[in-house]
Amino acid sequence: MLFEILDAGRVIKRFDKILNTVEFDTELMDLPQASITLPISFIEHLKGRKEIRITFDNGLIFRGAIQSLNVDTTNGTVDVEFIHIFKEWEYRQVPTNYAIKDTTIKEMYDDEKIRYSKDWEMRFDKKSEEENVDYVFSRQNKMEALTQTVERTEDLWWRVNLSADKVVEIGEFGEQKPYRVSVMRSGPQNIQIIEEPQINEDFSNVVNIATVYGAKSDNGMSALSLREVFENEDLQDPKFPVVILREGINNERDYSNYEDFPELGPNNDIEYSVIDEESVAMESGMFIEGTFSFEDLSPFSLEDDTSQNGTVDTEIVESGVWSPHEFVQQWNGKSLDTDGVPARQPFQCVDVWKQCLKVIGYPNPSRPIGGDGYAEWIWYNRDVLGYGTYFDYITPGNQQYGDFAVWSKGGSTPDSHVAMFVGGSSFFGQNQPYPHCDIATVAMGNILGYLRVKKELWKDEHEVVSDTVNGNNGSKPITNEDRIEAAKTVYKTAVKKLKNSRRLYQVEIPTTAIPADINVGDKVRLDYDFDEYQLGSCSNYLKKIIALDDWWYVTKLGRQWDRTGMETGTLSLEKFLRIDREVHERADAESD
Repeated sequence: MLFEILDAGRVIKRFDKILNTVEFDTELMDLPQASITLPISFIEHLKGRKEIRITFDNGLIFRGAIQSLNVDTTNGTVDVEFIHIFKEWEYRQVPTNYAIKDTTIKEMYDDEKIRYSKDWEMRFDKKSEEENVDYVFSRQNKMEALTQTVERTEDLWWRVNLSADKVVEIGEFGEQKPYRVSVMRSGPQNIQIIEEPQINEDFSNVVNIATVYGAKSDNGMSALSLREVFENEDLQDPKFPVVILREGINNERDYSNYEDFPELGPNNDIEYSVIDEESVAMESGMFIEGTFSFEDLSPFSLEDDTSQNGTVDTEIVESGVWSPHEFVQQWNGKSLDTDGVPARQPFQCVDVWKQCLKVIGYPNPSRPIGGDGYAEWIWYNRDVLGYGTYFDYITPGNQQYGDFAVWSKGGSTPDSHVAMFVGGSSFFGQNQPYPHCDIATVAMGNILGYLRVKKELWKDEHEVVSDTVNGNNGSKPITNEDRIEAAKTVYKTAVKKLKNSRRLYQVEIPTTAIPADINVGDKVRLDYDFDEYQLGSCSNYLKKIIALDDWWYVTKLGRQWDRTGMETGTLSLEKFLRIDREVHERADAESD
């Protein structure tokens, strides 16, 4: 083994002896960590942000960023903790609300806004090269963005490569490596079992039928739907069918006069769910329901069209604060009072307007609007109130999503009204007529005008719009194609979560040295005779899977070297490629 200390990529110290063993574990979508103990005299080379690179005799390379130093002055040693250099992907952010639409993952990582730097080599298998992405990244570091990208697929993962300094791989993996794990003596194609394997079983958090919801939506209007996937079997994996679990849900609509608005709440009164038939079989036919919630998946339309009829401004305004989509998600179904007026019925339409003023930073947003206090005075006193600094004034017929309409008194708005335009003749507001915020149809005949938050205050790239595009009043509406793509992404994400929620049957095996070309996600043959005791509480179906062939996925591997350079290993093998981190997180959340 050769050890090197690096400063900004430059080697400042080399050595080949340490005071303890070296070991690290590798898992899918996780960062290996290691530690070494050195003489205290090395401390002068370790100050600041240094790196450790270890080159092993079998060709493996572990390059890590030092995370901590623990100095033992009594024994004259320093313990050095370091984590794989891929950690640096957490140091850079993806631009706020950065949209990727109909782009392959390989093409996506040609973009420097997504990739950490060209110093990193990205390797893709055929499946990942062809996988398309429709997603809006927001407030994520670049490692989180990579993880989110593959989690929105059925069968793609990422892993660090340990044969070079800076290589990350994306793929479905599952390559069958020419190695057998057995009790036979170690050889070129045999990895010897040196201790009795440990069988790990866990079926405490199994979910095999999942209903999907949007985490930010209110209880009566889900932001996500599997309807489009349900209606088209070609979009489904036969092993993960979409079914109608229940009808007649969301019965609060019967009391709250909810409007059907498929762009925001396409589930209506039907609850669609995804079934993992493999998991149902493993559980002897028992259905175990669960809910998967997503707060960052919804249909979106990327305004990239330019035509003779107009243009769309796609400037990213990272310092903006206004997002009508987030505004609707935050307040839909809730009562809103900003000024306590009138005391007998404080939940008025003007409160929604004043909440918008608060969001965009208007001073004293709860101040009276003048006149008799009714909503129409927002328009009449717009200049006196200084709204021109924060809003553009838009004439009827040129409105777009997010504009606030102001009605005069008369017709369907006898006391005047103010509400936010969401499309067609639908508006988001309060007291229309219920004392909570909702989306309702309001006649547009006596609208005085619209107030549009100025462009520089907008948060979302795809909501910064100017002029008109093909008669769509400056915004491209969410299309059926957008909803289908969103539904497909939701479905793939639910399938991945169901796979990670299957019962765990893991064989953990202490071995001799593990060949350098084996990585997590690969397959190896296991030559081991399981007895009835070791199969434990497995269903007949799972026993059949175990006996079907001798190929197993490597889901975790550990490598250890003693001070003499002698290597041993630990292989964790499973029949399905999965990670259990998410299952444990869900269990912890349920226990809290």
